Amino acid sequence: MLNENELFSLADEVEEMIKKIGVDGYAISLYSSLSRQVRFAANKISVTKTWDETEISVLIDKDERVAAFSVGLSSKDLIPDMARRSLEAIKNAPPRKDYTPLPEPASSYPSPPGGVDQALRENPERLLDIAKEAIDSGLSEGAKKMAGTIIANVSNGVLITSTRFRDSSSLSNVYLDVRAFTSKEATGHASIASRILSDIKADEVASLAARDAKISQNIKSLDPGKYNTIFTIDATASLMNLVGGSASAYAVDAGFSFLINKLGNKIAPEKLILEDNPLLHNGFVIRTFDDEGVPTKVINIINKGVLENYLHNRFTAKKFNMEHNAHAGWLSPHAWELVVYPGEASWDELLEIINKGLIVSNATYIRYQNYMAGTFSAVIRDGVFYVENGEIKHAVKGLRLSDSMPNILNNIVEIGKHRRQVFHWWLESNLPVLTPPIAVKDVGYTKAFS
Repeated sequence: MLNENELFSLADEVEEMIKKIGVDGYAISLYSSLSRQVRFAANKISVTKTWDETEISVLIDKDERVAAFSVGLSSKDLIPDMARRSLEAIKNAPPRKDYTPLPEPASSYPSPPGGVDQALRENPERLLDIAKEAIDSGLSEGAKKMAGTIIANVSNGVLITSTRFRDSSSLSNVYLDVRAFTSKEATGHASIASRILSDIKADEVASLAARDAKISQNIKSLDPGKYNTIFTIDATASLMNLVGGSASAYAVDAGFSFLINKLGNKIAPEKLILEDNPLLHNGFVIRTFDDEGVPTKVINIINKGVLENYLHNRFTAKKFNMEHNAHAGWLSPHAWELVVYPGEASWDELLEIINKGLIVSNATYIRYQNYMAGTFSAVIRDGVFYVENGEIKHAVKGLRLSDSMPNILNNIVEIGKHRRQVFHWWLESNLPVLTPPIAVKDVGYTKAFS
């Protein structure tokens, strides 16, 4: 992994290449990371991997047209030719109507709420210990087999632009994703993420997954229909990824959002506050500036049930005539880290509130039927339970979550008070989420198979 000085030296070299091509503006981003993975299956550590990668990304502006490309470090010498080819490719395209130059550097930037966790850099053997702890905790809770993945990253990045922005960032993060099995159908799942290794409570998430798998041994079919539902922390994180993705002004403009024409409107109960917070203490993704050099800040997406902000880069900010709020993405804006404010309900109180309905612990393979309407379906697994009189009666098979995000948001009846930070590979918008569970009335389910 390259250090900050090495990355700046390389960025300066690339900058000289780009200047010779003749462009109106440019941004050069270098990202060097050391990633480690530990996988375990059938109660044994099965795979350990390490990646040391450096990527060079280049954005060029010419005559109000824009192109971007990325290469690995070993392909650095191809950059001048790729830049010329990019200019040739965009020459016949019409100028962007939403074009505006890269922003000037700000006068001040926020301080990162914590640096790189040295334990991730210096003690990679701790990942093996966490894997073993997850296996042992799950087995002691009643699981027959445990499987999962730990991925830890340490990275350095630099960004320089033609407007004289020049800064660097260092980041660390780690997540643990666990599945527990008592049979082929009886499974459980939980995950946890953080900036620092000491936050990864393997015993907590492994025990949770194992308890769900154990309860899932008593499994029955249930008729499709509408059910009051508790979405656990992991399932809520999947749903909030849909909100985060739809809040991108690019998605709104392109028609891939259920939040079109809803800015300033009430879309959820007052108790729901959803923010994007790239400055979260021990957040999985911490950023003090975006990919255009704009200082980041906490942004309310939904504030007391009202859609308060779309997420912008320079192009969407101009098109929407709104403030650039530090969410570039060179080509499309995106969230950094979603945070759902906690409510006041304990887990037992959530059960009492739904009284009769379902618990959904994991929502995967989410697919939209209509982006603008927000209608979608999802595979639900790893702990789906039928609740009656506030008590779990049995696990459920054969249902598929089939509803719309506007309905789910509008039908939230309570929010839990205990939160966990979640990240794993199947979150649809690839966004980490700090969230509690939520209780939602009248959620739609269809038959999963004939």
